[in-house]
Amino acid sequence: MSNLNEPSVLEESIRTILSGDHQSLDASFDAIVRESACDEPLELRDAWQTFERQLVAHFDAEEAHVLPVFGRSKPKEAQEILDEHARLRGRLVELAIDLDLHCLKPDVVSTFVDELRSHVAREELLLYPWAARQLGNVVGAHLRRALSASRPQDATAAAPREAWRIDPERSTLRFSLRHIVVQELKGEFTRWGGTISLDEVSPTSSSIRVWVDLESVNTGEPARDAQVRSPEFFDVARFPHAVFTSTEIRLPDRSNPVVRGRLELHGLEGEVDLEIVRREEQTSVDGTARAVYTVKGRIDRQHFGLRWNRDLDVGGVVVGDQVQIEAHVEAVRSHS
Repeated sequence: MSNLNEPSVLEESIRTILSGDHQSLDASFDAIVRESACDEPLELRDAWQTFERQLVAHFDAEEAHVLPVFGRSKPKEAQEILDEHARLRGRLVELAIDLDLHCLKPDVVSTFVDELRSHVAREELLLYPWAARQLGNVVGAHLRRALSASRPQDATAAAPREAWRIDPERSTLRFSLRHIVVQELKGEFTRWGGTISLDEVSPTSSSIRVWVDLESVNTGEPARDAQVRSPEFFDVARFPHAVFTSTEIRLPDRSNPVVRGRLELHGLEGEVDLEIVRREEQTSVDGTARAVYTVKGRIDRQHFGLRWNRDLDVGGVVVGDQVQIEAHVEAVRSHS
């Protein structure tokens, strides 16, 4: 009988575990390419949400459980994989935004899927032999636990979770901050959107992701808007989008629900808390069910490197540091 400690046997065991995950991803890749070519926006959106959840869960699992160990023996290769993950995550966000704006092109999807397959092939070449040699008998159980989150769930397990899409036509995202001249500077973003994954059984397990097209800022004054978009502030040529991804949902006994998440803005990341001050359900005249939220939050612009060049010239500030955010969110259930 073969010894499980032999690298060839271990490598085959690891290949079976990781290949199962990669094969599942590959099926998702094929589904996305097919749907993007069919000109059916709702079907594409649903396929994309499944694809995105599975891919992000796979990246998260590898980064949490596999790559830290791999990096101790092969730091250069591990960092290369992490860098590639970061690049692919960025592309994933860009394509999700294109999807929300109804301009996601089949050739762009195909190119992205080719990039993902190339990345998977590199992982297989690097990780399988290494894991067989280095992780020993525990590798099977370790990798199964690490990658279980990215496997498709059965229908029963997935039933309580519902996917909702923010309707940008009926939602608003506004901001305000103190201004030394006009007392308060107000504005809004006219292009933004996102998805909400609701878990009715365990609400704290729900998740939210929101993107904002910073080019769409509107303060009611074109010259000021141009300045806000310029390298002096948002620098939209380099950092066109802001993305909020929830990391925790809290349901205090005596106050409103709070969504804590990671905000990516102006090339930096930081934690932001958003308070849900109102929630209700409505039904449109066409029978569409809607979840309606009023959300408030506050962002410290200095934390994200958003500094006016003139702030220090007069020994004070032109605008305050605290940016108040208020969103009216209307979300519709995605078709299954």
